[in-house]
Amino acid sequence: MNEKRREIIIREIEYWKRSRLLPEQYCDYLLALYTEGLASNRSHISRFNLIHLLFISMICLLFPISILVIYFTELSFVLQMLLLFLFFIVCMVAVWLWAKERKLIHLPLISGAFLLLLASVQACDYYFPKEKAIVAVVIFLNCLLWMVIGIRFRFFYFTISGIAGLGLLCASLFF
Repeated sequence: MNEKRREIIIREIEYWKRSRLLPEQYCDYLLALYTEGLASNRSHISRFNLIHLLFISMICLLFPISILVIYFTELSFVLQMLLLFLFFIVCMVAVWLWAKERKLIHLPLISGAFLLLLASVQACDYYFPKEKAIVAVVIFLNCLLWMVIGIRFRFFYFTISGIAGLGLLCASLFF
């Protein structure tokens, strides 16, 4: 078969696979047939290129860096909140970019949820020092948001986290 023709067919099968026009197993079979067994390496490299890996690595480091910024630096409150807001925006952009790829959306969503919790509790502690009731309301709203996200997008771990957070909050209020 002509090499140019083979490339056109391979690109078309990869498009079918991305668009889910055919089941993934059929596309894998056709790709293996037309590439003579080299399709698995090719699609893996194209799917997770270096930029994706760097972006994923950066998102993994956002939460630990946020903890360092909040608790171990002498930055002003405004700079701390600005950095947390910037990190949260990076996570939400990643969620938006990877919304179609359900496998990649979990990491920025979890990081964003933790960053939002950290920023909201820190802001609440700054503006209302020693007001446990307001901090409890902020934590309640974060847990409620986690439950809504879990139910809406069918992420079981978010639903469980929200319920566990509400349980721990209620337990802390009574003890």
